Amino acid sequence: MRPALSILIYTNSWVALCVTSLVYGIGSYFQLDHLELFALWSFTGTVSAYQLHRLFRLRQLNHSVRSNRRLLWMQNTYSFQITWFILNFLICLVCLFYIPLNKEVGVLIGLNALIVALYALPVPLIGNGIRNIPFAKNGLISLSWILIVFIPFASIKQLDLIPWEIPVLLFIAVFAQIIPFDSRDIPHDRKLLFTIPQIIGVQKAKYVGFGLLIIALLLQTNLLGFHWLLPFTLFCGAVGHLISFKVGYQLRLEFMWELPLGLMGLWFVVA
Repeated sequence: MRPALSILIYTNSWVALCVTSLVYGIGSYFQLDHLELFALWSFTGTVSAYQLHRLFRLRQLNHSVRSNRRLLWMQNTYSFQITWFILNFLICLVCLFYIPLNKEVGVLIGLNALIVALYALPVPLIGNGIRNIPFAKNGLISLSWILIVFIPFASIKQLDLIPWEIPVLLFIAVFAQIIPFDSRDIPHDRKLLFTIPQIIGVQKAKYVGFGLLIIALLLQTNLLGFHWLLPFTLFCGAVGHLISFKVGYQLRLEFMWELPLGLMGLWFVVA
């Protein structure tokens, strides 16, 4: 099981599947066209963005590779990591030729590309992109996910179809699910990064993250009505947020940290 989880998580395929679940799920709820194309574009684009970030981090943190399982795994599979990035990036570009493009789509893709570039690439004035801007990282990553979900609607100039609950619950849910990663990264993050765990401590941050997830799920329930996925998603969220981080269980916990987002997308499919 561990090798499979390593591939799924360390290649950024799992986070990409969760993004794709939301894109496809919300799009199917509103019966949009070309969802398979947008799903493929979302998956390959997300993998490309996260791979780009990880590859730059691997170069920057080369001195600490031996103490970081993800970086060590990436270093040992470096040729594959480069190939995986190039493959997904090329497929993402090909998808762009088939996506219905207009001004709205161009603006959303441009904004998202700017966020990705700032997050993944070293910027002289702010170091490693938006990771080093206090309070900005979680908000901009959440915004990036929202922009990706909006693109299928923008392609048919129907952004007005989206009820206010969707961007709000997406922002809250993604923000909440980043908090466990912030807790994990406390030993590596700058002290003035001002992540939630740095401000209030890891223990309190667990409950803040889980509380935010509950709020997001209540908004989704208000929009879609009750479904059996609600208690299951709550259970998975509780496991991810409230269980203490242990190095030996890192892969399983990272899987659980992002699982609620994938389940929320599935909820839109079956609603």
